[in-house]
Amino acid sequence: MKEIIFIENHKNFNGARLGVRLARVLGENGRTVILAGRKGKLAATDGVETITFAPSAKASTLAAAFKKIQPNRVIALASVPACEAAAQLKVPFVYVEPENFKEEKAIKNKKDILKKAKKVVVIGEGEKPLDKKHYGANAVRVKNPALAIAHNVWEKPACFKKQNNIVAVGPLSKEGGMDELLKIWADLAGKHPTWHLTVYGDGSRKLVLRNFITRHHLQDSVEFVSTDTALAPLLRAADIYVHPAKTALQLEDLVDAMASKLPVLAANLPEVADYITHDVNGLLAPVADEQSWGAALDKLMVDWGKRVGLAVEAEKMKNRLAFEVFACVFED
Repeated sequence: MKEIIFIENHKNFNGARLGVRLARVLGENGRTVILAGRKGKLAATDGVETITFAPSAKASTLAAAFKKIQPNRVIALASVPACEAAAQLKVPFVYVEPENFKEEKAIKNKKDILKKAKKVVVIGEGEKPLDKKHYGANAVRVKNPALAIAHNVWEKPACFKKQNNIVAVGPLSKEGGMDELLKIWADLAGKHPTWHLTVYGDGSRKLVLRNFITRHHLQDSVEFVSTDTALAPLLRAADIYVHPAKTALQLEDLVDAMASKLPVLAANLPEVADYITHDVNGLLAPVADEQSWGAALDKLMVDWGKRVGLAVEAEKMKNRLAFEVFACVFED
């Protein structure tokens, strides 16, 4: 059976990691899987064939390429054009998106297209029944699989080693929260001269943030790492993970950090609170409340026992969000 997984990356949903992991699981189960996506958004993946399209490619262009491949099924991760292309070819397709997801630009015929889906997979944990008028009669809800959650097997996690490393992950934008985090760091760095902060991310405010670091003489304690670099080794060398985003961004990285047995500090958002119970498996702080963030980060830096206790509970996320449960939805 030959399948195409078309990955679409939106501002509030990154389908790449989910698609790559799903491709590998389906491949292990005997499927021939091809990953497809937009140029610049789909990285080469070992062991999985990939094809890319121009960012502006429409359904007709996708359909022409799909016709050459002759897939038995198309799985579209938040990509309505990929669904439309499959429908044009009369190829069965499955559509996947997070619950309450909204595209940056509304798609007028989305409901009509999804009515033709073999299945619509809604990622969420809502208590109310799914809105079948919105998603279609073939919609099912599955728990968030934590996307590409890393089942890291490390003999001794970094948080036990007292290496004094903090990793902060998020876009270098106003909503990413790095401006406020660096202001907090400017106050804490002198108090904790042996600690180091790694900022993992890219964005339009990178130069602004670098200038802030220079003005406050933080060059020796702060390092920027681009998202072109793998995150896993940074998590391995970290004692604390900080997720300062003011909105629900890059939650897959947050959950990976928890699964990697790291104590985490994040904004108290409803989406984040789905994963973190304050003072049990992580710490939550009010959005943009620099005083609360500073106190929480200082607490983690000085209290090794607290870090370890939170990390042990955080690791249980691996069992809660087993990816195999999600993958089974596609095995009919």
